[in-house]
Amino acid sequence: QVGDCGAIAIANSLQYLVQLQDISLYFNHCQVGDASAIAIASSLQKLQQLQQVDLDFRYTQVGDCGAIAIANSLQYLVQLQDISLYFNHCQVGDASAIAIASSLQKLQQLQQVDLDFRYTQVGDCGA
Repeated sequence: QVGDCGAIAIANSLQYLVQLQDISLYFNHCQVGDASAIAIASSLQKLQQLQQVDLDFRYTQVGDCGAIAIANSLQYLVQLQDISLYFNHCQVGDASAIAIASSLQKLQQLQQVDLDFRYTQVGDCGA
């Protein structure tokens, strides 16, 4: 099972794939948390040719710090057309949902958005 060390190693290698247009990372049911999400966010923002992003953190320990880092990285992905973010059964709350919503508003090329915050601490404010 992948943990933070493995996920961070993957994240660190991604930053060199600057021509990448499509990325799917599935960490559902893995032992990853905020450190992994922050490392992935750091690499994502360097991949400015990305058109499709699919990140699956279901049933992990990712919380607001990691999800907000992911949200902040999205604003650099100006070519992004399709995004799927899955945080259900994570420790994220309203701050994460608001940060993601704010970043998505800046992405002019977006055509499809799929967000999953089921079974999180996202309340009325974040919805």
